[in-house]
Amino acid sequence: MEENKIPQPDFFNINPDVSSKEKEPESLESRFKKERLEWRAKIESMSKQMKKVLEISDLMTTVYTERELCIEYYHYLISYLIKINKIYRKKYSERYDFWSFKSQIRYPSDQSKNNKILVEIADLVEQREIIENHSKFILSTCSVIDNIIYAIPKRIEIEQITRGK
Repeated sequence: MEENKIPQPDFFNINPDVSSKEKEPESLESRFKKERLEWRAKIESMSKQMKKVLEISDLMTTVYTERELCIEYYHYLISYLIKINKIYRKKYSERYDFWSFKSQIRYPSDQSKNNKILVEIADLVEQREIIENHSKFILSTCSVIDNIIYAIPKRIEIEQITRGK
């Protein structure tokens, strides 16, 4: 069962803490929850900067930087998901061969065999689904940032109309 364990990449440990080695490792789910809250705070901050026209120049530099970070992080998650999918397919194939040809138990359908295999590799399936869900969130966050980029010139136009230009 040691083979099921996927090494945690350093990317998830953005701020390593020396004392954290003594603590229990943080789960992917809780780490991703923190990251979602951080991205939410970033989006809120950018949205608040849209209110004041004088802060839009700062917003423009911030928004492009955050968008790039978001895109890089999304692609990192996808590359990590590819590695997990490779391990998942290998494990699934091994278990399928075992339950199809080496086991004395015969299953009436492939669906029941499939369910048995998914239960056996549940940890891997859970990790895969958590990362897939988080990658969808990050992609949506990138699209929100794109919408802010689109809104900047519109906000400037509205300000000019209100000033009578």
